[in-house]
Amino acid sequence: MREAYAACRAGTYALFDDLAEDDFRTQPHPEFSPPGWHLGHVAYTEAKWLLCHCAGEPLPHPEYRTTFDVDGLAKPERAAKLPPKDEVVDYAQDIRQHIIAQLDEAAFAQYGRVWQFVLQHESQHGETITFLRHLMGERPALNEDGPALPLEWVPVPTGPASIGCDGLQAIDNEGPAHTVMLGDFRLARHPVTQAQFAQFIDAGGYADRRWWDDAGWSWLTGAQVSAPLYWREGLANVPVMGVNAFEADAFARFSGARLPSEAEWEKAAAWNPDTHAASAFPWGEALPGPQTSNCDRNHRGTTAVDRYPAGRSAYGAEDMIGNVWEWTASTFHGYDGFEAWPYEGYSQVYFDGAHRVLRGGSWATRPWAVRASFRNWYQPQIRQILAGFRLARDGLADR
Repeated sequence: MREAYAACRAGTYALFDDLAEDDFRTQPHPEFSPPGWHLGHVAYTEAKWLLCHCAGEPLPHPEYRTTFDVDGLAKPERAAKLPPKDEVVDYAQDIRQHIIAQLDEAAFAQYGRVWQFVLQHESQHGETITFLRHLMGERPALNEDGPALPLEWVPVPTGPASIGCDGLQAIDNEGPAHTVMLGDFRLARHPVTQAQFAQFIDAGGYADRRWWDDAGWSWLTGAQVSAPLYWREGLANVPVMGVNAFEADAFARFSGARLPSEAEWEKAAAWNPDTHAASAFPWGEALPGPQTSNCDRNHRGTTAVDRYPAGRSAYGAEDMIGNVWEWTASTFHGYDGFEAWPYEGYSQVYFDGAHRVLRGGSWATRPWAVRASFRNWYQPQIRQILAGFRLARDGLADR
């Protein structure tokens, strides 16, 4: 855990090394706080949970409570009241020294789930800082490409699957683990690529009412867009990135397909029909690494969807962890028996019928904040996140 905390924090600090003071406090989109606020919030959250809640210590630097508590300031106020970059970095370093002094075997034995939660919390905010930098003009790296890949399908026959996770690493909305029965379906071997999505653009898909449901068409007529947010000309096999759920749904209709449910996605990613058991990742239990997936900003951008055959699932699906988050057809809700933890507002407040589930992580997701059971959620109009999608169809073969 000490090593994981150190590696995670090194990656977080690296996001600020070349960030100018003005960019540190810039709010590039009204839905998201300035990059610098996220660093202060990460430190405040560590102090709140690991020092106050677990160790029973008073909150260090209480003068920052209002500034960095998620309920302290409205997002439009955070930029103006953000301390200077050096001051926030010093605050984060001071809090980190305090919490690491508390980490021993006894503390982890008693509060291991809290330590896991705080590590994942920082990981998630690190990814947010990454796409905020892109909204401020930084471009993802261009990685090697190749001839356009065909759309291929992997069959997933009728049968059971274990969904969710009850381990120490699990976020509250991942539990309780449970078994579902799913009918036959096919899942695309890879996420939708830029070459495939270009067919939709070239066919006038952004202007064709046939492919959009009412909510999607209403968003489109107001947004007036004609391509994904992070569209890069000349790439074929990298996954399309910067689409919202409406765009993903429209492309699926255009293709005579649909988005998978989150249970279908998780079964195809984690269930092994030979062992009748699920694993944490498509390849097994080991955390994502450079042989299995494009995570942790290793390539500073997307890679070709067929680059990681070692990350293939038991059903043959590839690139399910990393590269881009994948929209599903599922509305975010609690599983039967859901229990809020560590506080009600973490997940439960978003069980409002207005958020859609994404799965799988992106190229910027840290390895501690992704697994087959991990559920991300956003409103369907959001396209600033590093998201794409893959297709599904009913049945095992075309009839």
